[in-house]
Order: sequence, then structure tokens, then C-alpha cells
Amino acid sequence: MTRSPNSPITRSPEHRIARSSMFWRLWWRALSVKRSQAALALGSLMVGAAITSMLLSLYGDVRRKMTEDFRSYGANVVIAPTSEGSDGGADNNKMVEESALRPLAQFVRESPGTSLVPVLYGVVRVSPDPANPRLPEFTNVVAAGTDFGKLQRLNPGWREEGEAFSGELPPGECAVGSSLAARLHLRQGDSLQLHRLAEADSGNAARSTSYRIAAVLTTGASEDDQVFLPLADLQAFLGMAGKVTLVELSIPGETRDVERDVHRLAGLLPGLEVRPIRQIVYSEGKVLGTIRWLLLSLTVLILVIIALCVMATMTAIVMERRKDIGVMKALGAADALLMRLFMTEGAGLGLVGGILGYTVGALLARSLAMRLFGVTLSLSMWTLPMVCGLMIALAMLAAQVPVRIMRAIQPTVVLKGE
Repeated sequence: MTRSPNSPITRSPEHRIARSSMFWRLWWRALSVKRSQAALALGSLMVGAAITSMLLSLYGDVRRKMTEDFRSYGANVVIAPTSEGSDGGADNNKMVEESALRPLAQFVRESPGTSLVPVLYGVVRVSPDPANPRLPEFTNVVAAGTDFGKLQRLNPGWREEGEAFSGELPPGECAVGSSLAARLHLRQGDSLQLHRLAEADSGNAARSTSYRIAAVLTTGASEDDQVFLPLADLQAFLGMAGKVTLVELSIPGETRDVERDVHRLAGLLPGLEVRPIRQIVYSEGKVLGTIRWLLLSLTVLILVIIALCVMATMTAIVMERRKDIGVMKALGAADALLMRLFMTEGAGLGLVGGILGYTVGALLARSLAMRLFGVTLSLSMWTLPMVCGLMIALAMLAAQVPVRIMRAIQPTVVLKGE
């Protein structure tokens, strides 16, 4: 039976296996014969992978560390009565009804890492306690009623003077700021008697009560002049049951994340004003944005340099293999086969360089994280496939110029020695 000239050639499975085996033998031979040049390309890719891995790992750690540091400045969002007057959750005295804050419970459940603390502010009068004659006769101070343990966790930068306490204020105990304590000659363990102002008298609420000072705080802000009480105690003392002045929230994330949650809260609390503390929110966003831009720019610059180095090395390899390429073309090897062989060689170098560079970069990132930030870096496994993928793509991109040179090689010219 005569085969038509235009009919396709049918190859047996054994033929395809032999051809594939020959391809990979040629691939390994190309890497092993010119070991010095292959090692140079591999070293360049390994350096690029190490630096990329280190910068990516450090960026994740720097972002986490900076976010933790900004959290020490306290709340970044405040919920307060609207400035227009009584509407929804706000009354004529600019107070927020706790009942209007019920949607916050669902928001906190759906937003991991978010914490909130309701606070009631009021002006009270401090008078000498019989057990503490050192106090001045009368002094007006700002009292803050809140869950003190949550407020302190929201402001981890606050420091206690004297003996540490549990962080919770039971009924009958209070905490005072360091400036107020110095002005009134107070210390931990003293007693303090609070009086309601005459204009704040209402109903049958107690006009005065005594509190034991459980802690003296240094905050570096206006809280140094305040006295902190349990929220229920101050509400009962001022006759404002179920009311707070504002709610402080700490929402994790970058500027766009915080802004998105602010809009969501505004929809959940239509009668209240939800506003970010922009000095904290935008400062955090600006710092993180600058760090991201810096690390990204450095990574791109380094990858461009590595790509040029790999391109020069692979071009030199092609030029030295001109006779081998000419012989292969003379024996019938198509440009597509030679191009696949060369691209596979570059991809292999990229994969090996990516794995080795990732290991070196991870060790460098762990060491730098401990020296710069004093924290142990938790490595992310997503960095490994990203780095390896980048190195493979970089090697194949750098091989484009050598591949064009290889396709332009003419067997007759090369074999004549011209």
C-alpha cells in the first residue's frame, strides 16, 4: 500500500517515548556541558529570588508590625451623636442611647479584630475624703464611665504606676490619670469622694459617693486629667441610665478598609455620626503605602537587573552553541523544537534558582525581622510559588533575545565556518 505524500506520518508510542527521552537528554546535556555559564545564570536567578523572597516576607511582617504599632494609639473610629440635635440615637443632651447601638454586635462578629468601648463623660466634683485629708477642698474633674479593661486593651500604650491590678474596675473602685493624681496628691490605694454638680442633680440619685483608687495611669494625653469609673456606676451617679457619650472603635486594616467599614456603620446606625480619626487612619495608610511602594520599586529594579544579566549569559550560551545548533538544524530539527529546548532550559534554571533563592531569602528575612523589629517572622508559603513563578517567567523572558538569535542561525553558513 502506497502512502500519499500529503498524509500525516503515524508514529508509534515507542517512537514518541524515544523522542521525548532524546529531548530530555539533550536538555540535560545543554545544562551540564557548559556548567560555568549555566551556574552563572542559575546564580543570578538565585540572587533575584533571594532578594524578592526577603522583601516580600519583610513587607508582610512590616505591615503587621506597623498595624500593631498604630493600634497602640487607640481608637481609629468614633461613633457620636449627630450635630443636628435629637435624631435616632441622639437626644437633646447629645447622648447616645445604648439601645441604638445593638447593630454593633453583629458588625463586631462579622469583622474579626474589631473592638469597641462605649464611654460616658461627665463633670464631677472631687472633695476631701475623711481618710485622705491631703486633698484640696473642692476640684472639678472629668469622669469617664466605661469598661476599663476593654478601654485599656484598646490603648495598649497606657502605663500603670505602682502595683499592677487586674485591669477590671469593680463597683466602688476607680482609676485616675497621673496629672490629676499629682495635682491632688493621690496615690494607689487612696480614697476619693465624688459629688454631682448642683446643675446635674436629678431624681433620687446619690449626690456623692466614695471610690478607692485601684490604679494611676500615664497616657500622655488628656486622659491624664480624668478619673475612670465603671460605666454602670457613672450612669447611676449622673442619673443617665442607658446612655453614653460616644463609642470608640478600633478597626484593623488599611485606609480603604477602614473607610469601607465606616460607610457600612453609617448605614447600620442612621441616627448617629460615624467618623474616622483621620490623623491615625491616614497616617497609617500613608506609612504602609510608602513601604509598599518602596519594596515594590526595589523588587522591580532588582528583577530588571537580574533579567539583563540572565539575558547576557544565555545569549553567550547560544553564541557558543552556534555549531551545535547548525548541526541540529542540518539534521532536520525545526526551530520550534530548538526553541522549546532552549525555553525549557531557562524554565529549569528559573525553577531551581527560585527554590534555592527562596530558602536563602527566607533565612535573611527571619534574621532581619528579629534585628529590626524584635519579632519572629512567620513565613508565608504563598511566597514560594510566587517567587518560583517569577523566576521561571523572568528566565523565559530573558531567553527571548537568544531565541531570536538561534532562529536566525543558518546551518550552511555555520558549518562552513563563516
